[in-house]
Amino acid sequence: MTPHRKRVAVIGGGISGLAAAKAFRAKGHEVVIFEQSDGLGGVWRETYPDVKTQSPKELYAFTDEPYPASVPEQPSGDDVRAYLEAYAVKHDLVGATRLNTEVKALRRDGDAWLVTSGPTSGGAAVNELFDAVAICTGLHSKPRMPTVCGEFAGAVLHSSEVTEASLTGKNIVVVGGSKSGTDIAVAASRRTPHAVTWVRRRDVWRVPYHILGVNFKRLLYPRAQEILIPSPWRQSGLGRVVRWLIAPIVWLHFKMLETIITLQCGLARRGLIPTTNVADVVACDLPMVTDGFYEALDAGSVVAAKGEIARFEPEAVVLTGGERVPCDTVIFATGWHQTADALFAEADRSAIVGSDGLYCLHRHVVSPDVKNLGFVGSSSSFASVLTSELAAEWLVRYLDGQLARQPTDADMRRSIADQVAWRHERPAAKSFGGRCVAPFHFRYADAILDDIGAKVTPFNTSWLLPPDAVAIGKLLASAPAYVVTDDEGKPLASVVSSDKCSAASRKPLAATVTPN
Repeated sequence: MTPHRKRVAVIGGGISGLAAAKAFRAKGHEVVIFEQSDGLGGVWRETYPDVKTQSPKELYAFTDEPYPASVPEQPSGDDVRAYLEAYAVKHDLVGATRLNTEVKALRRDGDAWLVTSGPTSGGAAVNELFDAVAICTGLHSKPRMPTVCGEFAGAVLHSSEVTEASLTGKNIVVVGGSKSGTDIAVAASRRTPHAVTWVRRRDVWRVPYHILGVNFKRLLYPRAQEILIPSPWRQSGLGRVVRWLIAPIVWLHFKMLETIITLQCGLARRGLIPTTNVADVVACDLPMVTDGFYEALDAGSVVAAKGEIARFEPEAVVLTGGERVPCDTVIFATGWHQTADALFAEADRSAIVGSDGLYCLHRHVVSPDVKNLGFVGSSSSFASVLTSELAAEWLVRYLDGQLARQPTDADMRRSIADQVAWRHERPAAKSFGGRCVAPFHFRYADAILDDIGAKVTPFNTSWLLPPDAVAIGKLLASAPAYVVTDDEGKPLASVVSSDKCSAASRKPLAATVTPN
């Protein structure tokens, strides 16, 4: 049965929002993008100095739009911002967007969704009905800022607030062992005469861009690498036997990797050897080495300290180890809260978020108990542009009933149960709210493409090369094509939503205004 056009609310105008809006529009649905900032691009719209992607550009791209050849392998923040802006223009998504508009609540209304939105700056809220909702707020919704006692006379910033001016000439403490923490520490050291103090709770494995001269993507991202790590997908009895037989080889493989990284990066002499095993953290918590990080430590322009900030003083911070560090700026690179579930009524929230606080979504996209709604970009990976696009293509077909392998509620509950069990077996899988796809980029793409009906097998992609967005795009293009129809059964071309009109195939829905 050919699906009819839907009116779809896309919440968020970053990478995943653009992917979802483009996917729904391509099938003929009407789309409204709600973006709380003043422009498209999400976290890439405003970035801290010197930022660049951790992933190579062939992974960090949409399948129909490779980066220009002039862009380096690890695109800069400016490169990514320009790329996303051009993508939005190419697919005519700007006219579908309501900027400076925040979604405040989502409530079911029969089979539809009542979306309450209003100006980010405050003002009257508007209630509108939509046939479906795509949550595209990603993993970076609300800055996570620790609570510290005491009074501090200087500036306290989150990593998302860092600018050239906030670094230049300042006496800075950076808190956070993540990639953003080391990025900002190094960027600050280039802009101030003072030594930058970098504070982390624990040491983590950091992957250099080249390991013994070999590009890391050829060592960590190939399909062959994925079979070495326990995954959330069910294994046959034979698969479990094979895994048991190769366990010593897998252990040796990762121990060799630890040894190479330790020697190449001088972790022992720098006092930075982690207590964890690489094999246990090969997921979204395995950051890349910031260019110039170890050199800055050796030069003394960045000084490493372990612990946390115990308290503020007017012109200093005191660490948990008792060390007092004079400073005038404190930057917390301490991550983000995912807040999308706060939009829902309690019944829907409990269906989406499990008792352990981790998201429970089939394919990291939908809950069997919350209809006509899905998440795009809710899963973290080293190829988040690509995985967001795959999730968006899956979601539009799922809501239209056009998947080649349309899952039943029982199918989805079974896969979610497998995922939950795997999280408890593998602690690293709990990172990012249990929504980390890495390192299983091929396995995830295989599952999505197989559901969609694309002509993909483990043998028509290389086992020794990393994923490539263009190559995945060719497989995606092999999926069965369709477009939605109007009430008379006529196929519809893709459309951009306009605030001046609603979908041509349905009666306009009146908006009601309620005060804040």
